[in-house]
Amino acid sequence: MIRRWCTAAGLGRRLLSSVSANAGRPPPPLLIPRPIPFSCSHHLPLSLPHPPLGRLNPTQMQVRHFAVKDRSRAPQTPTTSKVKKYKIKPPSSMKFRFRVMNDGQVRRWRAGKRHNAHLKSKEAKRRLRKPALVHLAYAKVIKKLNFCS
Repeated sequence: MIRRWCTAAGLGRRLLSSVSANAGRPPPPLLIPRPIPFSCSHHLPLSLPHPPLGRLNPTQMQVRHFAVKDRSRAPQTPTTSKVKKYKIKPPSSMKFRFRVMNDGQVRRWRAGKRHNAHLKSKEAKRRLRKPALVHLAYAKVIKKLNFCS
């Protein structure tokens, strides 16, 4: 029957010979269960929830890797500080662009010369070139971030 099915399916003689040859072979030695030696069997309790390790092959064994050292260590120091930081290093151009005057106001120079210069009129570029006072809300931020010299 197997031969008819294989020939009807168009399979060659190689498959038939390999199927018949494999059918007579014994299973590999890892799959054959081994009996427990008599000297060890009287030490084992009669009701085991799991089979002994000698009967399991390596592929059926479940291995758990617990790192005992990791659990017993003290908690590590955090790499980043939990203190809130608000000062950042400003670009060097910001140091020259903003200046704090004697009365505490912030004045800006060199603003808007290159950014979108093709969209700005000559009057706007001229106005931005001249020094002007920075709005009070922006001045507080600039001082807080240390963006002025």
